[in-house]
Amino acid sequence: MFRVSPRSVYYVIIRNYMSFRSLFKISIVPNLIDPLFYLIAMGFGVGAYLTNINGMSYTTFVITGLIGATAMTTATSEATVNAFIQYKIEKTYAAMLMTPINLQDIVIGQAIWSGVRAIIFGGIFWLVSLVISQTYNLYMLFIIPLLFLIGLIFGLIGLTFTYIAPSREFLNYYNTLVIRPLYMFSDTFFPIDSIPEIFRSLTWFSPLYHATNIIRAIWIENFTMVFQHLLWLISCVTLFYFIPILVIYKMYYR
Repeated sequence: MFRVSPRSVYYVIIRNYMSFRSLFKISIVPNLIDPLFYLIAMGFGVGAYLTNINGMSYTTFVITGLIGATAMTTATSEATVNAFIQYKIEKTYAAMLMTPINLQDIVIGQAIWSGVRAIIFGGIFWLVSLVISQTYNLYMLFIIPLLFLIGLIFGLIGLTFTYIAPSREFLNYYNTLVIRPLYMFSDTFFPIDSIPEIFRSLTWFSPLYHATNIIRAIWIENFTMVFQHLLWLISCVTLFYFIPILVIYKMYYR
């Protein structure tokens, strides 16, 4: 069940790329307009009334939080709505299974493609952020593989929920109850030190929280806790790697 063919995974990724290529221009607006609005409203609006937060300007604090959040939402969109259409509506999975490609190849290919999408749109917002903040250093190149890691994690999580969703509308529960709280309470717009202790402890488990702190460390060149944050992200990949494969096997062959 868990034996993956790199060649088959590659073909799944290429199939998704060919589909995405024709829709790229349409995809830019919905994937970037949300973080840009948050940046204008919070970074520049609220930022006009705040000074420094954790040794940086509030605008920088919000920018670095939104880079990771953009990667998360982009990967989530791919792993939920797009994957659901392929799986349940267009029966793309069934078509691919008529070839030597297996279910696990499809799942891992979809998750990796979610990471690639996170690089594309998270990277565009990252470039916009560089221009706005006028902050540059060579360490910022490490943000690119980090965006892929964020996308891979939320791709695996999103696929798990997609495979158990009975309808497309059911995906709204995942976005409302999981993704939106993570978007708001993962050190994105304010330090988690300001929220009650019980919620602060829960926030620590958020992959976005750790990714955001790595981005900020790179941004201000302070790498004190980077290894611990990165270790948790790698642990999340290891943990969530098996779950969507198990779920889809159970759902597909029940």
